[in-house]
Amino acid sequence: MTRNASSEAIAELLTQIGRLTHSRGFTGGLNPAQWMALRYFSQANENVATVMKFADHYGTSRGTASQSISALVRKGYLTRAPSKSKKSSHVLLLTEAGLALIADDPIQGLIGGIDTLVAEQRSVLTEALEKLILYLYTRPAPDLPDPRFSPPHPTDPHAGEIRP
Repeated sequence: MTRNASSEAIAELLTQIGRLTHSRGFTGGLNPAQWMALRYFSQANENVATVMKFADHYGTSRGTASQSISALVRKGYLTRAPSKSKKSSHVLLLTEAGLALIADDPIQGLIGGIDTLVAEQRSVLTEALEKLILYLYTRPAPDLPDPRFSPPHPTDPHAGEIRP
């Protein structure tokens, strides 16, 4: 492979890795978001094994997080249990079926590829990826078109007006 260290080339490589990893996440009867949740709760201690902490960790809404978690509970991979430290709260734990399924986590393919890197490469990659993630989290997304505006059309007398 020809090495091209331009920002555009690196961004494309990262996008390719993301696409490959994402597409492999449609396995075991789960989607990638559900695998991400199952993976999170397989590693979480009781202090962070909640919908809110999961949503915060992945930068998603509680509603979106709840959908993935509810699906895992319905499928029998997660269970809700009373929190030992907060009586009015509950935590999410993997069931036996969840523990069996996480053993076949599709992210293992990516981990296998990372394992081929020497320690120095992994260290540099980790630091670079952490900087990229922080950069993306702290910068606003590019402006997206406001769906309340009608598309410009020469025959539409109301083109460009804000819709209620």
